[in-house]
Amino acid sequence: MIAPEGVWATLDRLALERGFTPSALARAAGLDATTFNPSRRVGAGGAFRWPSVNSLLRALEVLNVPLAVFAAYLEGGEGAGGIAPGVLPGMPKGMPMGATLNTPSGIGSGHPQGAAQMGRPVRSLPFSQLGQSGLFDRQGHPTGPAWDEQDCPFNIAAPAYMVRIDTAHMEPVLREGASAVVVPGLAPRAQDRAVLLRAGDEPCAGFVRGGESLSIEPFAAPWRVISLAPGRDVWLHRIVMVTL
Repeated sequence: MIAPEGVWATLDRLALERGFTPSALARAAGLDATTFNPSRRVGAGGAFRWPSVNSLLRALEVLNVPLAVFAAYLEGGEGAGGIAPGVLPGMPKGMPMGATLNTPSGIGSGHPQGAAQMGRPVRSLPFSQLGQSGLFDRQGHPTGPAWDEQDCPFNIAAPAYMVRIDTAHMEPVLREGASAVVVPGLAPRAQDRAVLLRAGDEPCAGFVRGGESLSIEPFAAPWRVISLAPGRDVWLHRIVMVTL
């Protein structure tokens, strides 16, 4: 029988494989940062609460895990003779789960055991230098020799990259000295944090606003709204995590 604590444990495992803490996963899903915190999983009587369907589906969208796959993984971990941790029906033995689930580009493409703690060097630049020409290819993926390398405490892979915040103008949302993990290819949604990049122009980080067309509300100037006109060499890259 599937219990709510099993749902939470499975969600935590999948998030860990992709380098997300509970708070980071909630923010990436456009939810309140405390949605998946352990303190909110237990009721007044000490019994585990079920996550809401909306929260679970939004988290699985970020993790790029179909609900049917999540259910199979959950059931396999709950019963004897079920699916081994990190392995799903039809997967070759020894293949890490993140390698076959079409994980969002750059998140969790390593071995699941301890992946989030291992990390490795990734491409990185100070925020103020993101306006240089030639930093991104036609798909918006980082390219060229101008990039530095930075050790990341999480297991991320290209085309994900890190941005070192070298200005105090975006505080308190992005503090000077912090690093933001940015993933091209994740479709931004309303209230997501994102970086707007335009070749040869200054970068802009802010909250995405929805509506008939996407726009961004800069952290440094929240009274402004920048409409996102479609065009070549214009990218909106989603911020999935911020670390000091």
